[in-house]
Amino acid sequence: MPFASRRSRWTDVAVIAAAQLVSALGTLLVMTTQLLRFEERGAAGVEVAALIVCESLPMVVLGKPIGRLVDRVDSRVLLVAAGVAQALACLVLAQAESLPTVLGTVLALSVASAVALPTRSALLPAMVHRDDLPRASAIGQTATSLGLMGGPALAGLLFGTIGPQSTVRVAAVGFLVTVAAAVAVRTRRGGRDVSVAGGGAATEKPAAAGDRGWSLRQDALLRACVWSVAAVIGSVSVVNVVLVFFVMGTLGSSPQAYGLIDAMWMVGLLLGSWLCGLAVRPRTTDAVLGRSVVFAVGLVCLAVIATGAAPSPWWVVPCFLAGGVGNGSMQVLQSTLIGRRVPGTALGRASTALTVRVQGAMLLGFIAGGLLLAVASPRWIVLGCGVLGLLTALTLLPLIVRAGAAAPADDQAESVSRTAPSPAPSA
Repeated sequence: MPFASRRSRWTDVAVIAAAQLVSALGTLLVMTTQLLRFEERGAAGVEVAALIVCESLPMVVLGKPIGRLVDRVDSRVLLVAAGVAQALACLVLAQAESLPTVLGTVLALSVASAVALPTRSALLPAMVHRDDLPRASAIGQTATSLGLMGGPALAGLLFGTIGPQSTVRVAAVGFLVTVAAAVAVRTRRGGRDVSVAGGGAATEKPAAAGDRGWSLRQDALLRACVWSVAAVIGSVSVVNVVLVFFVMGTLGSSPQAYGLIDAMWMVGLLLGSWLCGLAVRPRTTDAVLGRSVVFAVGLVCLAVIATGAAPSPWWVVPCFLAGGVGNGSMQVLQSTLIGRRVPGTALGRASTALTVRVQGAMLLGFIAGGLLLAVASPRWIVLGCGVLGLLTALTLLPLIVRAGAAAPADDQAESVSRTAPSPAPSA
């Protein structure tokens, strides 16, 4: 586990978090702008669906090769190349008019984003000491969430003031900022004998034979946690599709109330990230973290069930706040588990293994939500998603308990991280 042996590099954490914020902001800026352009010209529903698929599909299809790429190539090279590719895609997209050109460019942009995201995720454990990983994960999650929150709002503002072409060019400038951040970060991983400049951070060497063959199947605890997270994300995706029909149709709320309810989930997510980052202590075992993932999943599902049973829109506000807290806690716990249990040379594959399952579950959730609306009422869809997710969590809990008792890898990792010799400072 590639943790810093002396002190954490919080400057690098801040730079990577800022890059992730700008990247998430730029991605949502581009996607929201394209959706607004499609709506403005009266595009058919199948065209909008094709755009969303082009944005989500690359990570699902290319997850395994991207994971190997992240582990074998210098992280700085990957981040610079991905940022330049994202900026070029935006410049092409600003001039694109035909549907095939727009879809092809969005697909290329999504491939570059699919490389950049796991590369940044895999860098975090190399930047911080094992004890600081939950707090570093909370910082990264906060940055991503702020970018996801601000992207659509900024796109709407810029679209109406400077036009769609200039809005996409603003996103291109943002991706170039991520290139500068990649050069500024001193921590590096992947490639051959890539080490961190300065004392205090771990040196990453070429993968051992066992690390080259790492897969999620080898770790029962991590595998069960990843599938539980993917299951609840899929359920929440279904709820996201039907939410507007449930809140405004079934409950009869106003657009303002719907906007408040939708924002509460993200507020809870930020709160849950920091609460969890502060609550996880250095001596918290991996077994406890695994059980905590299931409890966080359970909290999300209970919040969804309570939402489905709400008699009025205002009952949904605290439900969504609680669900967001569970969501944020779940993501920080999962990131901490990956950083603790996965060999340093396999972190790229681990990050993409999680992302592939989450993205796949989101796609299935979006499709299922649209299909279910044709045969069931929104209230019963929301209730069913909550119950199904809760049953999944309860099914996986015994597996996680047994896996945590059988594989106490965290104690070994802590011993290694505290006894490993410090690298000599570079010239």
